[in-house]
Amino acid sequence: MKKVIMLLAVCAFGSANAQVSFKPGVKAGYSASTVTGMGGEYRNNFYVGLYGNLKLTRVYNMQFEMMYLRQGVDNIQSYRYDDNSYQYVQGRQGSVPLDYLSLNLINKFNFDKFSMHVGPGLDILVSEHTATNSYNTTGGNYYEPLYSHNNGVDLTFNFGLGYSITENFGIEARMRQGIIEPIYSNASYYSNYSANLNRSFMVGLTYTFK
Repeated sequence: MKKVIMLLAVCAFGSANAQVSFKPGVKAGYSASTVTGMGGEYRNNFYVGLYGNLKLTRVYNMQFEMMYLRQGVDNIQSYRYDDNSYQYVQGRQGSVPLDYLSLNLINKFNFDKFSMHVGPGLDILVSEHTATNSYNTTGGNYYEPLYSHNNGVDLTFNFGLGYSITENFGIEARMRQGIIEPIYSNASYYSNYSANLNRSFMVGLTYTFK
């Protein structure tokens, strides 16, 4: 009886291992991103990246990703306090370009040609730009930053769907939500008082090498 159980266990283990495979790939596409709480417009840009897909079972894959992702927000509207009218008035408009090197660990659940993607990510800021708002006061010219950088890294949560067009080509759509404020804005200068967090929507193509 023990020999039969051991034989079944070995067969099951061998069958599970026979499904394991690793395939690299490339991906690229369109991204629309914003920084919440800034009252701006979505920044339309792109992303490119590499990935390695580790197939563990017929249903479950673990995917490692490294991407260059252009995020940020366009046309934020600042406000300044006017010494003459004693009220806040519109100041300068500006954009916040935030470009990241994004490292993601995605859990993929496969259902025939469709797949569901869920997993965390670590974004490292690689490019930044700070604009200033210049205006006159009773004491002379004053320069106020539109925003200040708060953190060079961001932790993200990824959720998306994929579809395999062929064995190699696929299409995917994904939403990414950051949880660390990348920039800081004084609520006195912006129209929104909520947290300033990265958020982006992505759609693109994938190619998996054989």
